[in-house]
Amino acid sequence: MAGALDVAVSATRAGTLDAQSENSKPDLRRFAMLVVPLALLLVTFKVYSLEQPAFLGLSCLVFGGFAVWYWLPFHLKETFLISLSLAGAYFLLSSVVASLLIASGLLFFSIVRSSLDFRWKVLLLLGILACLAYGRGTGRFPIPAGFWPVFGAIFMFRMIVYLYDVKHAPEPVRLKDFLSYFFLLPNYYFLLFPVVDFQTFRKSYFKRDIHAVAQQGVWWIVRGTVQLLLYRLIYQAQGSFSPPKVSLVTGVVVKVIFTYLLYLRISGQFHIIVGMLHLFGYDLPETNRRYLLAHSLIDFWRRVNIYWKDFMVKIVYFPVYFKLRRKGDVRAQLLATVVVFFVTWFLHAYQFFWLQGKFRLTLNDTLFWTILGALVMANVWTESKRRKRLPNTGWAFRIQNAVQIAATFALISFLWSMWSANSMTEWLDFLKTGNV
Repeated sequence: MAGALDVAVSATRAGTLDAQSENSKPDLRRFAMLVVPLALLLVTFKVYSLEQPAFLGLSCLVFGGFAVWYWLPFHLKETFLISLSLAGAYFLLSSVVASLLIASGLLFFSIVRSSLDFRWKVLLLLGILACLAYGRGTGRFPIPAGFWPVFGAIFMFRMIVYLYDVKHAPEPVRLKDFLSYFFLLPNYYFLLFPVVDFQTFRKSYFKRDIHAVAQQGVWWIVRGTVQLLLYRLIYQAQGSFSPPKVSLVTGVVVKVIFTYLLYLRISGQFHIIVGMLHLFGYDLPETNRRYLLAHSLIDFWRRVNIYWKDFMVKIVYFPVYFKLRRKGDVRAQLLATVVVFFVTWFLHAYQFFWLQGKFRLTLNDTLFWTILGALVMANVWTESKRRKRLPNTGWAFRIQNAVQIAATFALISFLWSMWSANSMTEWLDFLKTGNV
């Protein structure tokens, strides 16, 4: 049985490699159509000083690496990209931090690849993580401060996904897959990083013709650039709406909306990140989908950070739902939703710990996820009970949809302003005075 499975896996892999090789064939004219907009993007980054200075270096490394990678034979492409990513760590980070990151990754892989039972692998990794967390929290280890945020950005969430997929994998894990998944070149600069799914990452490699995938990536980088420029305009415009320049009500309303719109920076960065990965053949889905047009809280949850939503569905929602659904489908949905938002609240505090050195367990943070989770649960309950639905055409539907979009936008903006404040006291003072 095991032999037959190995033969089937080998045959499937061979067929996949043939299809990927076919999708990687270069074409000079189509290559030029990709390089020209990338060059214009570099000029834009330089002229507008987009992001921090290191971002321009990252972009030069990615775009220049793409120009070389594109012409390599298919069997050398992934090896080149891994080498570029590992070398890029030394270009974008200090040599000590880069070496520690790579050493940590190799240690983790050696544990995952060992002959230990899976539960012992997990316990050993958790033990190492606890030691590192102690070092992060106390600062007693002789490790550069710059190591911790990047380490967390790379391993804190993707390791959870990786272990989940390794447990269910039909074949042994490979070092090449591990390195290509964890040491993603943009991750050295972007510490807030979408939770890329391991299976999706591997399956998306040259899933389509490289020119279509790379062109999509260029468009997403452009889209992200526009969003970052809009973020800058909104950020700079905030000061124009403070009392006494405007009335208190106007100032509060405008700043509440602007606080929510500042998420354009995160969504813009996410589009650029995934766009850069597209250049190297990874046909990943988009990270945010018109979240300002969400017509309900469930719709908002599905649009605003798609990778996080998929991460929670895979790791939390489905395991809880399938375990409880025998006692009632709606009950299972509601309880699974509760667990998802509780885990989301905790993991955001966990993320803050690695990036900033302390857990963010503030009252407004807890209230935000509690209120949002409760409202999503109510949305789930309402959807499960609703029998009559308006047809998706006609004026009645359009008016209802517009009202729902406006109401969802207003509610999210209000909650977001509370979540973004450093404390409830600061947020309440803002509502009273209109000043942050």
